[in-house]
Amino acid sequence: MMLTSKRCVRHEGGFIRLRLNSAICLALMFNISAFGAIFGDGDAQNGIEDQRQLAPRKILQSVGTIYCDGALRGTATHVSMPSIAQSNATSIILTAAHVIYRKNTGILFETCVYRPQGRRLGSIDFVKISAHNFEPQSNDKIQQATQDIVFIALKKKLRGSGLILQAKEDADNELQLIGYNQTQDNISVSDDCREFFSEKFANNLLLLHNCDAGRGASGGPILDPTSGSVIAVHGGTLVIRSGNNQPLNIMQGAIPDPEALINQGRNIDSDIIARLKRFTAYPAKNSQH
Repeated sequence: MMLTSKRCVRHEGGFIRLRLNSAICLALMFNISAFGAIFGDGDAQNGIEDQRQLAPRKILQSVGTIYCDGALRGTATHVSMPSIAQSNATSIILTAAHVIYRKNTGILFETCVYRPQGRRLGSIDFVKISAHNFEPQSNDKIQQATQDIVFIALKKKLRGSGLILQAKEDADNELQLIGYNQTQDNISVSDDCREFFSEKFANNLLLLHNCDAGRGASGGPILDPTSGSVIAVHGGTLVIRSGNNQPLNIMQGAIPDPEALINQGRNIDSDIIARLKRFTAYPAKNSQH
């Protein structure tokens, strides 16, 4: 059974209550802040089974962090440019749209920079942000998550060709998530993770996954390990709750459950790839104003 977009009457905090049928109502929250779940065996006494490790150099050279108004906001990927734009004097990065907006006001941060490989001394200013439909303060959290993706043109050209975007084709693939690791203060890889499917919730624009992610990993690339291509952008954590509220610390070391607690990202599809082509070919026309 799938969740529909029909809401119950009440809205509570960051949660949206969605109707399954006349008798059942679940509380659905998309956490699209720089926070994610680190999964384990569900036994808090064992500690948190954080399996993230320093990202391999080959991947790290195409990933960095985003700093806005003096604080780290998320992760971003240097993407390979379409052939029509190879001569451009700029480079394009891809991230989750929510990382460049103030959560409390929904207003863009005043000053944002990209730090290749997370290096503090290598900051590069933003030039343009691609046109998008992300609404920072929308109450429709499903719609918000499906639009949580944005391209950004940088002031300087980056080294290397960047990672290739690829529409996800196969189900049940192994995955890798590259993202900032607050505990280790580096850009880490979470591998040995996979795609999940939910009987209660389904949206073909979103990828449900159990790759470990913490604060600052939002916007990080989800890779197909076989091809090395970016197939999704990590957005946050999907929490489906019924009845009593559960503390957020269940997100650390919990067992992944697509019917209750799972990480999510925005899939790369033909629309996203076409958006990149338009942005690189006509940046002034296809930019956010």
